[in-house]
Amino acid sequence: MEKRKVKHTAVFYPGTMGVFILLIIILSFTAGTIRRELVLTLTGAVILAIWTYCLVMTLLLALFHRCRAKNISIRLEPERIVCEGWTNAVYQGENIFQFPGILVRCRVLLNTKDGRRVTYDFKPENKTGLQPNTFQVKKRGAYFSAYDEFAVFDILGFFRFAYRIPSVDGSRLLVSPKAAAEGVSVRAKGGEANRQDSLTLERTDYLIDHRPYVPGDDPRRINWKLYSHGGELIIRQGEREPPPSSNLTILIDTQYDSLYSSNRNSAAEAVDLLCESALAIINNAGKDINIQIGFTGQNEKSGNSLTAAELGFFLSFPAAMPAEITDMDTLAMVTSTLPAVTEDRGIIILALPRIDTGNFALEKFLTDNANRSIELIFIYTIGGNEKYAETAQMCASFYNRRSGVKTQVLGVQ
Repeated sequence: MEKRKVKHTAVFYPGTMGVFILLIIILSFTAGTIRRELVLTLTGAVILAIWTYCLVMTLLLALFHRCRAKNISIRLEPERIVCEGWTNAVYQGENIFQFPGILVRCRVLLNTKDGRRVTYDFKPENKTGLQPNTFQVKKRGAYFSAYDEFAVFDILGFFRFAYRIPSVDGSRLLVSPKAAAEGVSVRAKGGEANRQDSLTLERTDYLIDHRPYVPGDDPRRINWKLYSHGGELIIRQGEREPPPSSNLTILIDTQYDSLYSSNRNSAAEAVDLLCESALAIINNAGKDINIQIGFTGQNEKSGNSLTAAELGFFLSFPAAMPAEITDMDTLAMVTSTLPAVTEDRGIIILALPRIDTGNFALEKFLTDNANRSIELIFIYTIGGNEKYAETAQMCASFYNRRSGVKTQVLGVQ
């Protein structure tokens, strides 16, 4: 990331402890004056000296580092990691000195659009041989940042002076999910097999058209007759036609209703389960199946190599919101649907259990694809709220009545 040349904002934070200590100082001087207690007066004077030192040195050091704060840069590397992975905050700027009891720190502030936050503080240094400023991100998501902070504060927490260093593009870190520990058993089949007409089937038993087996070769091309005689795995090179490939689309319904409304964090974690389960399905599908993935409010995306990264962008959001919405991104998500899927593709939908059956994205999609073969999987957390499992079973029973829809319930640890 290049050094930022945008406007910086300075913010002064009087700490709660600083205000509380000021009240103690006032009370000490007042009580000492009224009761003529020298001890109270001396105590107030000592505390006032410490309080004044923290205030003056914090402001003085912040003023001294003003120009340095404008020239620093903080980048994260790598910018794409897996959930529970580690990334480094790389500081670029001048070395910073501190006063006794007055500290200087850089703070990385990251958050997702559905409310997840990561905060990391580190000492701004460029010395060689130091351990990198490494921190862990435990939650999946696309993390953005409006600004970082270059902060000066006292060790007692009385005062904090921070320069806000705006981010150039806002996007900082993409955290992809891990695949679910247990594979998801699916019954859905893809579209019709695709065969390449340019590759013809050429069967032969002549030894000249054979070669030794190499790991990665299709085992269906092994000549088992030769293996039974010589004990060596030999591949028939004449069979040039690839095995059939099928088409499969996984749709993730990221909407949640009143079952999760009391705890938004639970809804976000539930969507994590959907993403982890989708990744498990993809990893177990094999290279012979062409998989596309789509989610509520977005267009379909294709390419197995990009799937894990794309799953990091998924947001959890309520299926219904008040009419007085002013945020256009939120409004767009609320009025969105699941992406359309062509007839030549099999469909798997991963969804959260729900109490309501309103005109939501899932309902719209099933209505638009009536009588089409669809596998619908409701996923919930085992050991969480008992209502999740009960509601999942009721949803499976309800949607299983639709023609072409086959449902199942999956509990994930």
